[in-house]
Amino acid sequence: MSAASAEAVLYVIGAILAAVAFVGLVFGANALLSPRNPTSEKLEPNECGMPPAGDPHVRLPIRYAAVAVLFVIFDIEAVMLFAVASRIHGSVGGGLAVLAFASMLALGLVYAWKTGALEWRS
Repeated sequence: MSAASAEAVLYVIGAILAAVAFVGLVFGANALLSPRNPTSEKLEPNECGMPPAGDPHVRLPIRYAAVAVLFVIFDIEAVMLFAVASRIHGSVGGGLAVLAFASMLALGLVYAWKTGALEWRS
């Protein structure tokens, strides 16, 4: 192992230890400095300072989860396409890879559309 790579490894280990120490310091300061005087009002679930309107444990329909997963998938697609667009610079291979990636996700969108996953029924 060369001196430069050993120095890089020690730098990464030091950065990880510094991050862990900072998080521990913040949690420790919170435990020591935060006031603890729970009252019945503070222990109630609230909605913007108003009394709760209904049961807080309402089950969401499975359609909500499907739409949420589709949103995350296409949000990641947008981020990936912006990240790759700055690196391909007219590369044919890179352009074909981006085209294949986008077309696979487009096929997934067409499938979700055809199966009715995007329709919201009450």
